[in-house]
Amino acid sequence: MSPQATSTARTDKARAYRLMHRYGITLEEYDAIKAEQGGVCPLCRRAKGISRPLQVDHDHKKKGKRAVRGLLCGRCNNRLGWAEAHLDDILEYLRNPPARKVLK
Repeated sequence: MSPQATSTARTDKARAYRLMHRYGITLEEYDAIKAEQGGVCPLCRRAKGISRPLQVDHDHKKKGKRAVRGLLCGRCNNRLGWAEAHLDDILEYLRNPPARKVLK
């Protein structure tokens, strides 16, 4: 086996371990989710996970397979995390904008 093949096999094994350990999914399930999404990040529809694998988006309040929602590019995953943390404030602002109280 070539050094490159050995390195790739080691990387795949480590990735499979991380997916199972962190999210309770196999590499095959990861690939199936990616296929279900058409091979791209479902939010921006651009990132294909070629240079960097798509990240597992999950509900931090749950564990295992039920926590996994999909696969996102890093940018969308960060944005979604921010939006989740601020969603209640955003909705309150949209429902009751401060200017509405002043500009009657």
